[in-house]
Amino acid sequence: MWWVMIWVLLLVASGGYLSWRARGLWGKAKELGFELIAAQRRLDEVQGQVEVLRQRLDSPQELAIFAGPVTTRIKWNRARSDRRRARRLRRAASLPAWAKHVD
Repeated sequence: MWWVMIWVLLLVASGGYLSWRARGLWGKAKELGFELIAAQRRLDEVQGQVEVLRQRLDSPQELAIFAGPVTTRIKWNRARSDRRRARRLRRAASLPAWAKHVD
């Protein structure tokens, strides 16, 4: 008769353990669902921004990949010199008096 009690105790313990694991799994599944909903919202926002940016381009000819390498390099050099000039002006305005060029 004592072996029946041991088997019942083993069954109850295993049932409790399995229910504890199932409850943890259920909680993780709910968290995964919430994360998927948040990811879907973020994806929708990004796709909306991509659509706005896609509408800004009038034609695919504006993309650098469709332009010639020489014209693309010329445009890049002009943009780089403009950025450098703007940075130089911003930096000159923010330098202290003792660090400014006198000439």
